[in-house]
Formats: sequence, C-alpha cells, structure tokens
Amino acid sequence: MALKNSENDVEISFETVEKEEEKEEDEVQMNLDHNAAPLQQLVDISDAFSSNEIFCSRDALIEWARNVGKRNGFVIVIKRSDKGDSRKARVTLACERGGTYRHAKNKSNVEDLNRKGTGTKKCDCPFKIIGVKLTSNDDWSVKVVCGFHNHQAAKQLEGHSYAGRLSDGEKNILSDMTKNLVKPRNILLSIKNHDEYNVSTMKTIYNARHKHRLLNSAGRSQMQQLMKQLNECKYVEWHRKDESNDCVRDLFWAHPTSIQLLNAFCSVLIMDCTYKTNRYRLPLLEIVGVTSTNLTFSVAFVYLEAERVDNYTWAMEKLHSLMFADRLPNVIVTDRELALMNAVRLVFPTTTNLLCRWHISKNVLGNCKKLFERKDKWEAFMSAWSVLVFSSKEDDYERNLRSLTTDYYTYPGAVKYVTESWLTPYKERFVAAWTDKVMHLGNVTTNRAESAHAKLKRHLGSSQGDFESSWNVINALIELQHTEIKASFERSIYVVEHQFNNAMFKELRGMVSRASLNMILMEFKRATQVEIDKGICGCVNRTSYGLPCAHELAELIKEGRTIPLDSVHSHWRKLDTVTHNVSYELTITTEIDSILRQFADCDEAGKIALKRKLRELACPATTSMCPPLEKVKGKGRPSLKINLSTKRAPSLFEIVESAHDSTSPATACSVKLPKEKKLKYIKCFPHQIREHIVNIVDVKVDGHCGYRSIAGLLGMGEDGWGTVRQDLVRELHTFHDEYVQLYGSIDRVAELVYSLSWFDSFAPYDRWMTLPDMGHLIASRYNIVLVHLSIRQCLTYLPLRSVSSAPLHHKLIALGFVEDCHFVQVFLDSTSPIPPIACNWSNYRYQCARGWEIPYVPRIEAFRSSLGTNSNVATQETIDLDET
Repeated sequence: MALKNSENDVEISFETVEKEEEKEEDEVQMNLDHNAAPLQQLVDISDAFSSNEIFCSRDALIEWARNVGKRNGFVIVIKRSDKGDSRKARVTLACERGGTYRHAKNKSNVEDLNRKGTGTKKCDCPFKIIGVKLTSNDDWSVKVVCGFHNHQAAKQLEGHSYAGRLSDGEKNILSDMTKNLVKPRNILLSIKNHDEYNVSTMKTIYNARHKHRLLNSAGRSQMQQLMKQLNECKYVEWHRKDESNDCVRDLFWAHPTSIQLLNAFCSVLIMDCTYKTNRYRLPLLEIVGVTSTNLTFSVAFVYLEAERVDNYTWAMEKLHSLMFADRLPNVIVTDRELALMNAVRLVFPTTTNLLCRWHISKNVLGNCKKLFERKDKWEAFMSAWSVLVFSSKEDDYERNLRSLTTDYYTYPGAVKYVTESWLTPYKERFVAAWTDKVMHLGNVTTNRAESAHAKLKRHLGSSQGDFESSWNVINALIELQHTEIKASFERSIYVVEHQFNNAMFKELRGMVSRASLNMILMEFKRATQVEIDKGICGCVNRTSYGLPCAHELAELIKEGRTIPLDSVHSHWRKLDTVTHNVSYELTITTEIDSILRQFADCDEAGKIALKRKLRELACPATTSMCPPLEKVKGKGRPSLKINLSTKRAPSLFEIVESAHDSTSPATACSVKLPKEKKLKYIKCFPHQIREHIVNIVDVKVDGHCGYRSIAGLLGMGEDGWGTVRQDLVRELHTFHDEYVQLYGSIDRVAELVYSLSWFDSFAPYDRWMTLPDMGHLIASRYNIVLVHLSIRQCLTYLPLRSVSSAPLHHKLIALGFVEDCHFVQVFLDSTSPIPPIACNWSNYRYQCARGWEIPYVPRIEAFRSSLGTNSNVATQETIDLDET
C-alpha cells in the first residue's frame, strides 16, 4: 500500500466539504441522543481511525479501514459511495451493525417475521468515517465523523459474514484449487495460511465454490457444459441419444494425448467395466494400455446404456476409428463378459482376446470351494489347478489335466465345472501353453484396469456425481498420468543405471526403456544356466515380450557380440508419443459441398433440422442433449439416505471366502479381535501399521524364538523349530551356488549354515535367527510371502525360484522383531499395507518367479505413502545401526 503525507491538501479538501459533513455530524448526534446508550456501553475507537496519511487509491483506503476495524473487533462496510459528479468523490464507511432493520413490502405479516431462523444484527450503530478524493492524482484522505460504537467489540470475527468475505486474491486461490479437485476444508486452510487475519468459515467456501460453478457454467446445462469442456480440451467425443427425448444413451470420450499413446503403444489393450461411478447408474467401460516403460495409460472412457453386444460394438467401433489401419492391437484382455467378447471379435477379428486369469481363479473358488469338506483337500485342488493353468507346453497341459481329473474323481462337481466352464471352451485364452505364444507383454489379467478403477473411485469420492463432475476428475487424473509417462521416457533416454554398463548393453542404452532392460538383464543372468538349449530356455521372453531370451543371449555371449537393437521389439524402443504423419492433406471440402447441396434440396423443416445438427457440431455448448433419466429402485420402501459409496457389492468368491475361510486365526468371524491397547509388543512396530495388526502371538524365549515363530505361522506349532532349522540348512546346501551369489561370498553362506546348525534346548547369541539374510531362505523354502516388521526395518521377501500362482493361493505370514532381541508371530488384516520387497529378490530371482510382486504393488505403495519421507524405518536390506 503506497501512503503519502500532505497536510495542506487534506485541509483544503475538508474545507470544501465542511458544511456537508456538519450536517452528517448533527444526524449522528441525534442518533446518539435517541439511542441514549449508557456511557459505559459506548466504545470509542476514534484514535484508531484518526490518520493524516494519504492513500494512493480508494481501494487502499477501504482496505486500511477494514484491517483497522478487524484489529479492534469491528466489521467496517461501505455505507455510501459517491463518484463525484457534482462534488468531490467520496466514500462513507460505517459499522456493519449501523442502521435499523427495514421490513420488506411482502413481509409485513407478523407471523412471517417471527418464523424460526430469522433475525437482524442491525442496532443503529452511529460509527462513521469518510474518505475523500484529493485534487492530486488518485490520492485519498480519511476523516472520522463519529468514532463511537453502541455495542461491544466482537471477541472473534468468525461468523460475521461480511468479515469472512473472500478478497479477489483469495477468490483466485479458491478457483485454482477447485479446478485441481482440492477439498473445501483444505481450500479454507490454504487461505488461512496466506492471511492470518482471515475469518472465513466453511459456509463461505461452499458459497464461493457454488458461485464459481455458476459463473463457469454461465447458465448452460450439465451436458452443454460437458460438451464445451470436451471441445476446449480437444477431446474426441461421440455419443448416441434417444431421439424421442434427447437423452444420452452411450457416451465416449478420449484425451488427445491418450490417442497419441494408443497409436504409439497399441500392442496390448485391457478393458473392464466398473460401476457406482455416476448417479445414472450407467456402467463405465475403461480402456487402458501399456507404455514401453511399463506404465498404464487410459485410452478412453465409455458410459454405456447397458452391457449388451450393441453397446459394446458401438464402443469398439469408436475405439477402432481412433487407430491407424496398420496399428491395431495384437491382444485385448478382458474378463468373461460375453457381450464384450463378441464385440471384440466383430470389430477386431484378427486380435487375440485373452481372459483374465485372476477372475477365472475367483470364479473357480466361488463355485467349487463349497464342494470340499476339508481345507487341505481344497488347497491341494487349487494347487493342482494352478499347475494346470501355468503348464508351459501342450503336452504338460494334457498330463496335468489327466492328473487333476484322476486325483479328484471323488469331486465330480468341481472337475466338471473347471473343464466344461473354462478349459474346454477357453483354454487357449488363459492357459500358459497357448498364451505364452502371444505377445501379451506380461498382461494376462485385467489388474491394470482394476487398479485404474480403484484410483478413479478414490478421487470421485461419491457415486452420485454427474457426467460433468466425473469428467473434471478424470481429466485431472489423465493430465497427471501423462506427465508421469513423459518423465519415464526421459529417464529411459538420459539415465543409465550402473547395472547396464556391461558392454552387452551398448546398443540398447538410451534406445530402449529401462523396463525392457531389466527384463533382458534377468534373462542375461539365466543365460549361464540355459546356455543355447531352446528346450530349457522356453523362449517366453521372445514370444510373450518381444525381447531376447536366455538362449539367444547365450549365443551372443559365446560369439562375443553385443545385443543388437533390432532384436528388441519396436514397442520397447518407442520413447515418445510421436506417430507417423498422414501422407496426404486432410480436408473437408467434399463434405462441406455435400452438406450445402443437401441443405439446398431440403424443405424448410429439413433445413432447420440440418442447421441445428451443424450448430451442435460447430458449437457443442449449444447441444440440446439431456443426461439419462436417473434409475429408480422399484422395490421396497425408498430410503431417505442417499448412498454415496463407490464400493462395489461383494462378489461370489468374497461371500464364499467369508463363509468358509478359516485359514487365519485372526480373521475368522467368530474370533473377537483384541484391541490395540491390549496387544503386547504393539508399540514395537511403526505406528502407521499398528491399526492393521489384529493379533500378536508370543513364543518361548530360548534363542530359538525366530524359528519357533516361523513354525507356528506355518502351522507346525512352535515346537517345530527344529524342523525349520533343518529345512533351511537343506535349502542352503541344495542351492548353494545361488546363495553364494546372493550373499556375495562363500564365507557368508558358511556362517549361515553354522548359525542354523544348533538343536540344543537353549541357543546362544551367534545361533539366533538373523534378518534380512534368512528372509530369502524362508520365503523360497516354504514358497511363501514373508513380511518382516520391526520399529527399525521392514521388508517383504518373495520366493526366488517358484512360479507365481494366483494371488488367492499365496500364503502371507508376518514375523515381528521386538525389543531388539525377540521374534513374535504377527497377524495382519487382509487390507494391510506391506513393506517394499527386498532388493536382492529382483536381482537374483529366477525368470519363472516373475509376477510374484504384482498383487502386492498397491499394498506396498500404501505402506510407502503412510510411512512418509521422514520416517526412521528402513525399507532396504542394509542399514547403519549407528545412525538409527
């Protein structure tokens, strides 16, 4: 604020208006006499507003007066303003409680005036100051006419509507944060952080957001506003509507950058419908793809009137129209939605349609688990089913199928279901013996689409939004997604990881994505075992990923050659979104001429109809299209409470699992879970994960506690600690060379064997279990997922050699290290975050073990997010204890 001091200008200015002000002062004195307020109730703040300062503008004067009023507990408002047509410009400022309540003409009825919730804050407060414009520039001065208030100062200004008004700058902050999907409470906090004197309330924010939306919509309907935004952001949009009432039936939109990504990375598409995303209860078909950096990108979003072949075919045709003729997808992954499968077959006849293995596994669980009376039989059946699904050759498949039907002939219902419902009609779409021959880039489930659904629903927050509000959320997510994808391209080009400094990767560095380099590196480590034997190699890396497989790399090593760039599929070499340009110029001259001829041939009604269609095409905001009619539940008493949840209804397998599963003692329905405050050792774990710990089981303290805990978690009982020691010694001996590479030396392996080889009743310190070293041994020996938790270090260990089965069959156990000297059994709930995977797993696992980590990625990300960046908990295998 620029202030000036010029006493002479002030005196001259006020002399010219002295007579008018004397009249106003007389009126003020009459009000004081009329109110006859006791002297002790009059609050004099004249000194606070008495000032000889010259203000550089009218707004500067008003801002100064309001700030002075706030500091003294009063709200100052503009009472009157004069632009100065016949006299000097001036502004009269008064207390917000000045004047008296005036009845509106239509509110003369006493009953209307006395209705609940109405009232007035006016008490004829006489406070008044005047600001007058000086003769020089745009300078203003101020004079106190009456410095008295007939009421006490407010102790706090929150709740005073005028004091809580947002400034223009604060309105801009609110506008930007609203566009970025920031919640109202966070907007209010941000505004208060910018201005310590701000007294706005949540009601102020809600009202300002509503006004902001009204100004943006400018009277347009929801669909008109949606079409306007889609057009401004250059989205490709199609829709179908009911001609009888103009209600939209199907709605398709795709971001322009998403279309570029689609044509750049068209090899694999994944499609799945989700529900409870809009108030119209329309299913939302989300189509996603995979970049060369192994990131998921959204291709298109389609709201469908119904999940019928006609609706899906329309959506697939629109998708097809976005793609170049020579860049159609090789693979489309879906679940067994027959209408969608038929639509894919009609529109993309040359594309392979794979079925999601995860959904198939859940269907088998939901329909077959109830047929088994014993848990061990059921688990054995599912293990046999997994072996069958992951059969790498057709001969292996036939052998495993015969084994399953022979071993479980006493369960004809289960055998019949898996053979007639899945294997006979669809085995080529999900069994490894056939899918490994297709370049699916590792996508044999719809997990990417499911993850996209979950992320979208988290940001939607409600199932009662309309199309326009949903688009705002989707657009924001897509913009962030594209930023991350572009950053991943640049990292692959300019960042060279040290592990790829080997001369073999010379031609690939900076030319292919780091995701592909990691996969090639895994095969490179396998090449020493496979050598040039195709039979042992299996060539899955070549056929399913388009990358050099182990035997190819072995040949290159033998010949002393580097890995040639052309041995990597073009999908992995693409590190931008640029696609080939159209070789001819696109024009619409022919179409415009045809429309003009058609317009000339039409009668008046036809011309009006054609003009209306063209207007909607040229100016989408003028559309007459309406949103679908909201579906009303026809049965039962209508509920007064609106269900805002986006969570889907439980699936059949979830119902079956909750009714029959008794695997974990901590999750059984009949078990009363102990409260956190009653759990011993609960404070020995990071506080972010404590709410997910449902039970802690202690074991005997004798130096064998780590092995006792593992034995108990595996169902042997803690007295089976000796068996666990023997198993781990056998594991080290059997795979001695692999563990020498993992641990870095023969001496370390010998130390572990020495530590494990102790079977007396009490174990000395040097025979205790040590983590993280033994984590890999335990996970690989028992084919389990081991979670290690402590206040200092948290890690997850996966099997190094086994093929990952369906996530349903994974056994996850948690081992806790407490008080720096003792191990206990820990039971986590099914949604618990879990720590990051130990780095050595990705460096030394077998090729066949790839995929173990996929089901746990969301839970690992949740752990990292909850832990934050300032945590003292280590999530790597080596830490410096002196620093902790």
